[in-house]
Amino acid sequence: MKNTIFQGTIEHSGFVVPNIEVAVEFFTNILGFEVLFRPRRMQFEDDSLKRYFGVHDNSVVEGAAFLQYGGRKIELVQWSTPDQQNVHLKPSDIGVAHLAITVTNLEEALKYFAEQSDVKVRELSPLGFFYITTSWGMEIQIMKQKF
Repeated sequence: MKNTIFQGTIEHSGFVVPNIEVAVEFFTNILGFEVLFRPRRMQFEDDSLKRYFGVHDNSVVEGAAFLQYGGRKIELVQWSTPDQQNVHLKPSDIGVAHLAITVTNLEEALKYFAEQSDVKVRELSPLGFFYITTSWGMEIQIMKQKF
């Protein structure tokens, strides 16, 4: 029997960032994303955030942003929480994710990112992609359209 519940689409992907303003500036000014919505700061006197998100009772959403690129949406969120961990994992670690965006010219994109001061650029793969790492450790794959 076919599952009929999941017949929609992926609405967005979310990423936790250490500074919402820096992240929004990077995604808009460097990558060309469009800001769709900036929710207000969220802090509750009760355990709402814990119940909704599974976070510490004293957590606060300091800021968030929904952005769009090529018709796809992402959410950036800056949390403030007493038990927050700031660990930079390797791409091979369990649970690590990356964002992949397509460009029209890989060589030009490689030059462009090499000129950006707040980006670490890895070398171009013969498979037609390269990775950049943001100043806060987010992995972004830059690739030509393949699929």
